[in-house]
Amino acid sequence: MFFQIKMDTSNFWTVNWYYLVALSATFVSITIAYKNYKKKPQEKKDDGNFSNNSFNNSSTFSNKTNVPVNITNIINNNEKQHNGSLNSNNSDENMKATTKILFIDDNHTEYKIVSILKKAGWIFTKSVKDINNLDVAIVRESDIIFVDINGVGLELFEDQGLGLASALKKKYPKKKIVIYSAETTGDRFHQALREVDHCLPKNADAYQFINLIENLMKV
Repeated sequence: MFFQIKMDTSNFWTVNWYYLVALSATFVSITIAYKNYKKKPQEKKDDGNFSNNSFNNSSTFSNKTNVPVNITNIINNNEKQHNGSLNSNNSDENMKATTKILFIDDNHTEYKIVSILKKAGWIFTKSVKDINNLDVAIVRESDIIFVDINGVGLELFEDQGLGLASALKKKYPKKKIVIYSAETTGDRFHQALREVDHCLPKNADAYQFINLIENLMKV
């Protein structure tokens, strides 16, 4: 005798729905875990030297090329450069405010370099037509003396400006003596040319005079 068993499946999915939900949740969890596992090496590579996308409290960090850069050293170097620049500016301003410059030129009232130097900050710049005494105060007080070759030193020297410049350098070796002239000819072998600190054309640019003064005062 055969028995025929009939199963009523009409309400099977309704009664056992939680099995399906559990299976679906398990599948989703496994999928997410697998994806996270695959991402971990890439995320670690992208992090580089940073942790949780934030800086640490150290004063040192690494750039993209993994070369360590010390923030403190950068700040100190910048401060040194800034202070060096300030010290240089202060030194230049101090030099301008203290350097005494004298021009000995028979046409000094028509020579504009004196006023140009004053406007440039060299406030103690003066000029005289001539001197008849090497011991006058204006000579003793000057740091740099520019001597025109012609028309000066007439009472003291046959060689005029050349003789005057030579005598000034011998008497005041620490002073800077500069010969200048508008003449393009003359005694190129005069002893004074080798004794003085520099020679300059009278029509030289104001920049050349300023540059020469700065260089002479830094020696």
